[in-house]
Amino acid sequence: MSFGYTKGIYLASIACLLMLFSMSSAMPSLAGELYKVGTSESVKYSDALPVECPHPEIPALLHEECYKSSCLARFCINCEGTHEVTLVSSSGNDEVDEIALKTLRRWKFKPAMLNGKPVQSVRKIKVEFEVE
Repeated sequence: MSFGYTKGIYLASIACLLMLFSMSSAMPSLAGELYKVGTSESVKYSDALPVECPHPEIPALLHEECYKSSCLARFCINCEGTHEVTLVSSSGNDEVDEIALKTLRRWKFKPAMLNGKPVQSVRKIKVEFEVE
């Protein structure tokens, strides 16, 4: 019994190999179609650009101290150029983070463009604070 089972697997394996071998002669004509990658047109993309970047108003208390820090902001910019902003990393000072967010919400963007049409995009921008 076990010989018949093994013989059946052996014959099935040979049949698969013969089928693959017979198909291999047809493969060169199909290879161009199966492995065709890319597009026939080029794609033009440009990032969203900030067009208005007001500076933050630093409180007098921070002017009295030397202060240097930065935070990372993430902008989700829609097709009209309006955006939502969140902080990805903190400056380490809650007051400075709030000042940064308040200022970054006033920024204005030209939306990203794909083949001449505005599209949604995401940009991360590092905001640095330095008071001497």
